[in-house]
Amino acid sequence: MNTAQKVLLTPGPLTTSKSVKETMLIDMGTRDSEYQNMVQEVRQTLLQLANANEAVYTCVLLQGSGTYGVESVLTSVVKQNEKVLILSNGAYGERMEQICKAAKVPYDIVSYSMLHQLPLSEIEAQIARKDITHVAYIHSETTAGVLNDIKSIQELIHRYQKISIVDAMSSFASLPMSLDELDVDYLITSANKCLHGVPGLALIYAKRSHLDQCEGICPSLSLDLYAQYQMMEKGNGSFRFTSPTHVLRALKQAIGELTESGGIAARYERYLMIQKRIREAMLRQGFETLVPYSDQSPVITTYLCKEGFVFNDFYDYFKDNGYLLYSGKLPQYDAFRIGNIGEISDADVDRFITLLEAYFNEVK
Repeated sequence: MNTAQKVLLTPGPLTTSKSVKETMLIDMGTRDSEYQNMVQEVRQTLLQLANANEAVYTCVLLQGSGTYGVESVLTSVVKQNEKVLILSNGAYGERMEQICKAAKVPYDIVSYSMLHQLPLSEIEAQIARKDITHVAYIHSETTAGVLNDIKSIQELIHRYQKISIVDAMSSFASLPMSLDELDVDYLITSANKCLHGVPGLALIYAKRSHLDQCEGICPSLSLDLYAQYQMMEKGNGSFRFTSPTHVLRALKQAIGELTESGGIAARYERYLMIQKRIREAMLRQGFETLVPYSDQSPVITTYLCKEGFVFNDFYDYFKDNGYLLYSGKLPQYDAFRIGNIGEISDADVDRFITLLEAYFNEVK
């Protein structure tokens, strides 16, 4: 097995800094005050990053992947006499449906094109339905690489007085965002995406006024968001079950590096620059992007395979040279994806473009 460090051009997990990796070499005790204070500090810093008023919002940390966080919210906040509407334009909206089916959460799903933003003119009638109490959707749908219009969708949800559940897994920290301005009720992200941490922690933003009413809803012990919230609030940052101490240390370090590098606004501009450079290089080689530029997410781009192109050979070539790409997720399209998040240096991008040109010079 080749264990050499690769540059991950994926939507996460992603390439982390050396210092993020090194901070995980230190062990900590979960019931020790030093660690619990670190948990509380991270929670407070996450609220600040989201421009979320601490009197209105809490940030609950949950062991597990981002999907654990989504499942925790869906199963913890929707009662049996309520119904969540899932607005889907990709695989992660469909995953929400899988969660609701498995947990018997009352739901309805309406699916739209995976290549475009959720259509505001069409979703309004669905949101307005009398039987709907909650509305769930994906902000950055990485299936094809579409960024949905969160501001306009939130305005519709407020107009009809529904409760919003937003999967912001790959969008949070990729672009500036204010929970206070958007007035999101629940937002889920994870440590291993644009915060540049490592896998193992779901991060759940919730309005206290809503979450305070959710006691006893969740049928699961470990995914009970209300119970986790109560423990963190009353137990000085304690987790109910074994805390991922090393993941938390990595997240704290990663957040510090985000701040030192200019914050989320600067990270957004860097992502756009990397994406632009790679896209222009790919277009020069005859590739076309699948998603219209106006709907494009800033974290990942889908490219259509051109005639005579074999993705597996392309993938192996880049893997052998220190880069990992991402296969397509749309079975109806012969396509693949290239992410542009993580600790990617200018030199990494320069070398990627050089390798790209060399590959097609050899093919020709």
